[in-house]
Amino acid sequence: MKYPALLISLILFSVKPGESYAQQNPLTFQSQDLQLIAQRYTGSTVNWPLVIEMASHDVDNNAFTLQPAAILQLQNFAGFSSQVNEQQKRVTQLINSGATVFAADEYETVKGIVSNYSESVSNGELEQAIGFAGELEQAVDELETSLLNNRIVDVQAQLSKKKGEVDKRVGLLGSWTDSYLGDLFKQSDGIRTLIESYATLSFTDGSDIQVSPNTVAVIRKSRIDKLDNASDTEITLEDGGLLAKLSAAGKDRSTYVLNAGPSRTELKTQNFYAETEGEDRAKLSNYDGEAIINSNDVTITIQKNQGTIVEEGKDPLQPVELLPAPELTWSAADTLINEEELLFSFRDIEDAANYRVQYSDSPNFDGDITEVTTTETAVNINNLPLGMTYVRVQATDQLGLRGPFSKTARIIRNVDNKPPPVFIDNIRGNLLLTAGDTYAIEGVTEPDAVLTINGTKVSVAASGRFSHSLTDLSGETDVHITSKDPTGNQTEMTVTVARLTEERLFDFRIGKTSALQSNRVKAGSTIISSKAYNGLKVTISNQQQSRTIATDSQGRWGTKLTLIPGELTLSFKDMNTNQTYISKTFIVEEDE
Repeated sequence: MKYPALLISLILFSVKPGESYAQQNPLTFQSQDLQLIAQRYTGSTVNWPLVIEMASHDVDNNAFTLQPAAILQLQNFAGFSSQVNEQQKRVTQLINSGATVFAADEYETVKGIVSNYSESVSNGELEQAIGFAGELEQAVDELETSLLNNRIVDVQAQLSKKKGEVDKRVGLLGSWTDSYLGDLFKQSDGIRTLIESYATLSFTDGSDIQVSPNTVAVIRKSRIDKLDNASDTEITLEDGGLLAKLSAAGKDRSTYVLNAGPSRTELKTQNFYAETEGEDRAKLSNYDGEAIINSNDVTITIQKNQGTIVEEGKDPLQPVELLPAPELTWSAADTLINEEELLFSFRDIEDAANYRVQYSDSPNFDGDITEVTTTETAVNINNLPLGMTYVRVQATDQLGLRGPFSKTARIIRNVDNKPPPVFIDNIRGNLLLTAGDTYAIEGVTEPDAVLTINGTKVSVAASGRFSHSLTDLSGETDVHITSKDPTGNQTEMTVTVARLTEERLFDFRIGKTSALQSNRVKAGSTIISSKAYNGLKVTISNQQQSRTIATDSQGRWGTKLTLIPGELTLSFKDMNTNQTYISKTFIVEEDE
């Protein structure tokens, strides 16, 4: 029997997919309405083979008829079809999160189930399709679990610097024992410094946590996402103080959380200090970027050179501007002395409660540190060792918040019966790097020394500073330096100034492509290696992935990575100053 067109339309559009509706009469439709029927009763036009399989076919009129029982089966199948669609969306998201790399076996299982499901639908095998649809969700769950387990891995921080007594506790219930340089700290491990003791914990992305004296801290979380090398780190400061010094990658790409007193702080900064007095109160100072602080269910953000105080049961103090860095009373950053002591002086800061003066043998103040707290604007530093000592000062306000440090002064101590020292800025071994054809050699020697560079006399300032410009540089140029004091003691040294060019730095292959001859390379797993100069770091950026490799003492560097179609940029930078010398961008093409 043939239904009028109006009756067919009323039937087609009165039932929603998956709706439990018992149709009492057969449904007849023309072949051109097949996909419409599939959409209406199964939820998708791609399921039309199931409709054909369950319908009887009138060849003469090219019409199909579905019995009420068949219609109900198709309606029941619509729920499974919808589930498959949802799981396929999940799979797409998991693929974008690295499932094909970090959960390859589980991904193949999911692909197999989806393939079997699609084949069953194409063959009109409804029961088999339902069976495979039922398996899919569990398989996708296992894919997601495996992806997270393999992609997110726990990593350990290393004790890279220490002074005095530093203890380690393994786990939350362990006992405190002596810690040694190189010890690894994992999740739930604690670190403790005693009086006049310092420690530095180094993380895999180049970030450091500098632990002050009389401090207890616990690593609550330390893991890394292998897809983009982003870290997820959480530290709890139980007592004392610590300085978080995040690397650029840590600040921009990783998640760092610091718990101090009643506060939880997400760090988007490369320089942040926290000090706590037990669980009820903490003083927080930020010197770069921003820090997002939550305490007592109130969230505030402190910007560069701002601080706050958090107390249990109170809203965080609104951001306070920190006191400025004290200015040193001498104009030059370098001072050469012959005595064992130095009066280190600086200018007064209005409203300062006191000053903290630090001096160390490390320019990063992460080694042997001595700290003096004073209300005066000068400190007498005794027993200065021979060689270089680094000194800096910061002001503390009436709230106890610490402002930024002053610029670092370099104190060079020498004795008269030794040749005058010569310190060259930004030198690595005996190598100086430049990207131009001119270079100013700068450094410090004794102020009364006679200094010559390549036979030319160079003036020396009262602070010992000197500067001499070289021109028309090409390749590698040897520079001979002589410093002679009034007693006849003489220091001679030869340094090499290397002009960095693209022809020198990019003389290597990216996969099978010459980095000098072409700016187009193929996608896929690629080894890049070369020999440049000591003191460089190579930053490689390709789409969302970025990697930095330091050259070794011979200037060698290398890495292996999987190139993604798009842009690939290689930049050669100075390891100390982060100055970019030369960059080059390549186009990554699909490997045919």
